[in-house]
Amino acid sequence: MKMEIKRNYLTDTDWFDYQFICGFLYENHSVKEFLNEPQYKIGDEAISSRVLKHWHDTEILKDNRPKGKGWRKFSFTEVVWISIASQLRKFGLDLKKIKKVKEYLDAFNSTENLSKCPLLDFYIAHCMTSTMPIKLLVFDTGEVLIGRQVAIDLAVQYGFIQDDYISIDIAKLINKRFKGKKIETDYSNYSLSTIEKEVQQGIYYDDVKSITININGNKDILLTKEHIKDSRDEIKVLLQKTGEYYEESSVRTGKGKHYKLVEKKKLKK
Repeated sequence: MKMEIKRNYLTDTDWFDYQFICGFLYENHSVKEFLNEPQYKIGDEAISSRVLKHWHDTEILKDNRPKGKGWRKFSFTEVVWISIASQLRKFGLDLKKIKKVKEYLDAFNSTENLSKCPLLDFYIAHCMTSTMPIKLLVFDTGEVLIGRQVAIDLAVQYGFIQDDYISIDIAKLINKRFKGKKIETDYSNYSLSTIEKEVQQGIYYDDVKSITININGNKDILLTKEHIKDSRDEIKVLLQKTGEYYEESSVRTGKGKHYKLVEKKKLKK
């Protein structure tokens, strides 16, 4: 029997093991209940019942109805999977390769788990709680990867991803299918830490006078931004965007009178 050599892989295994294997996989998160509750009808999706039946027959989609008859409702994660499969069909992938994608996502399935598809549940939940883009990559070789954009970028840079691929943005897919569940995703600064984003915002967008960073042991980071404005009206506008703690005072620079606002934020390391 010839073994398939894996040509493409992500290297953030420590993060994945800690967050998924040691955390999400075996814990009974309330988000698992939400993602696995059957509540969406076939009519909610732009796909025919004939196609769904064919997908049931080819095991692209599991049919949990008694004897395969009657109306069926789908869970949030199942609707996401149906949307993924639909996208892959539009890209021209045949059902054999789509089934390989399903097998990859089902790698951690078990009858004891609250999640019907823990791996997909995990990354959907990550989309909902983080601004980091999550992508599903499907290669022509039949290989599949799912992960954070920052890990994908690193893998591409160091040659751990060698082949071209179809990329499906999970957050965009969810926002397209579920209009009331808007997921905010940062496509430009996702690789920056919270402190790096704050400094970038202060320097390039807020035009602050100075930025001071104080590290309190191994816990918090105190970020202080000093704003100088020409009028109190500008200060009032700025106050709507600043953190919870601030100090306001007037200052003189040269011949003119200006107004200073000191913004203070506590950030986690």
